[in-house]
Amino acid sequence: MQSQVIVPLDGSTYAETILPHALFFALQTQSVLTLLRVILPPGEPEYAVPYIPDDWYEGEVSWTKNYLNNVATRLQAQGARVQMQHLEGTVAGAAITSYAEQHADVQLIALASHGRGAGGRLLLGSVAGDVFASAPTSLLLLHPPKDEQTPSGPITSASYQTIVVPFHGTALGERVLEQATTLALACHASVLLAAVPSLPLFEQEILLDEREEPRPRVPAHAEMKQADFLADQAERLRSSTGLTVQTAVTEENPEAFIERYYGHHQQHLLMVTTREQAEHQVMRFLHQSTVPVLFVAL
Repeated sequence: MQSQVIVPLDGSTYAETILPHALFFALQTQSVLTLLRVILPPGEPEYAVPYIPDDWYEGEVSWTKNYLNNVATRLQAQGARVQMQHLEGTVAGAAITSYAEQHADVQLIALASHGRGAGGRLLLGSVAGDVFASAPTSLLLLHPPKDEQTPSGPITSASYQTIVVPFHGTALGERVLEQATTLALACHASVLLAAVPSLPLFEQEILLDEREEPRPRVPAHAEMKQADFLADQAERLRSSTGLTVQTAVTEENPEAFIERYYGHHQQHLLMVTTREQAEHQVMRFLHQSTVPVLFVAL
């Protein structure tokens, strides 16, 4: 059974910005790209809306098929195998998650986040927030610039020069690093291990309510210990794989470090983490940055 990379689209050029990234993963894993669009089922909305024609459902299905077929043609020019699917549902995120649950061959959901607010569903957008909360598989999220658009014509695959791994040495972190290493080898990318020194418990509790206040100062010895640990991990990874591996220890969260040092030159970066590891800093970073984040399911 060939695996699937599913891409929910709503017809906007904003949503299409995820396509080069989805194409990369589909080609790397020899997966089928499944383009999805969620439409309301017949009989919805339940209340009378005078300006919606009686045959609106047939029109939605027809428009969706034509739109997805056009996008599929642009992807097939790169050698991708593409299939199209329209789903019925009153809640798009739930419909997408349900499709993934019913198809065991779905290995990745890739979508652009529309979030604009300060946190939660507003930050990710309602669809991305719902999928993030309940998707049964790996998830690739991108928050593109407001005016970002995918050029018309053939869609080219994204490429990554650096795979960023927020790393803390836990068993879960080791498994994420294995996934990131495989990905880096496949696309000939370097690896950046980024970490924040551990804080005392009472300082961690302060951070739970953190908004814009600066992080507490981390003791120098803790930062040095973390730097030594990362250096050992990097050397082990270099010797076993031949990859170029860099490390970064900073009082900022890893995402802020990346934002500060890479600035606007982030188009070839990919962050790899898990939803279990993702703290509110990761969510804010996703809202503020154009770096795609791969939440791997382990």
